[in-house]
Amino acid sequence: MSKVDVRVLNDLTESKKRVMTNVVQHLEQQKIKKRSWHWQYSVMSIILTVCIGIFIYTQYSGSQEQTASIPTLFDEKLLYFYLGMDPNVKDQKLNADGKVRFESYLHLESLYAYAQSKGVVPTQENIDKELEVMQESSIKPERLKKVNLTKEEYFEQFTKPMTYKYVTIGTLLEQEKNRYNDVERMMLLFLVERDALNYFEDHNSQEIASLREKYDVPVKEKGSRSKDGVVVAIKEHEFLVVSNAGGSNIGEQSVDEIVKKYGNGMWFPLIDTPKTLSLGDYVEVKYNQDRTQHNIKIIRFADIDSMKILEEH
Repeated sequence: MSKVDVRVLNDLTESKKRVMTNVVQHLEQQKIKKRSWHWQYSVMSIILTVCIGIFIYTQYSGSQEQTASIPTLFDEKLLYFYLGMDPNVKDQKLNADGKVRFESYLHLESLYAYAQSKGVVPTQENIDKELEVMQESSIKPERLKKVNLTKEEYFEQFTKPMTYKYVTIGTLLEQEKNRYNDVERMMLLFLVERDALNYFEDHNSQEIASLREKYDVPVKEKGSRSKDGVVVAIKEHEFLVVSNAGGSNIGEQSVDEIVKKYGNGMWFPLIDTPKTLSLGDYVEVKYNQDRTQHNIKIIRFADIDSMKILEEH
């Protein structure tokens, strides 16, 4: 072998050493980078886990706070305030006006319970708007004296939870417009009240009976009022009765003309009525309450307990 060949081999050996050294250094650097990446990855994982935990806790806390602010059914403290009674005084008796307010409160509770059963939740914006109005309204000093609260305490303990209930019921009525379309607001209220009372009595009969016994408020006699007259209009959800309209040519005159002529029309919910009910029938309707609507003075709206078609009039 020539000298040149030996030198070449020597050069290759040196080159091999350099290559091996470079490879070892490269591998060591890779290990350092890998360990650094693992450390950074671990730190990022910890930070991410903590952030997720904080987010979940915040959401849970907010949910708990919102749940705590939602008033419950049969809150007797609210009932006491609604009746104008001091919750700290036991065995108070209700007078006639108090018993009327008791029935009103049960109606309110039935609508609220029905709204909850349908998953109705009011927006915070609507609640805040209503609270702003309520905050500006004055509370009679004698009422505060009766319930033994300051104005601020009354607002927190009574006005806020009751406002939530009122706004919830208002939201329910807005939603039920889709179901009972083409009816006036008063009739809508009677129709929804009927649905709500049926639901309330089916699901809370024991609680209602217990409250009635405790406050000595027996169940009111139903159908305490009555109206007889001629059916002059029938719609999908309601029918109109006008007294003394027997001489009118039903179908030839408009409803407005008949009502203006006799001036005593009353709309009733079309619930539990005979399937044969027709225009021109002379009927007797039993009901419990009626209301007027500010923009419709000449016609009243009523609930219905029962009705029958009369043979003669």
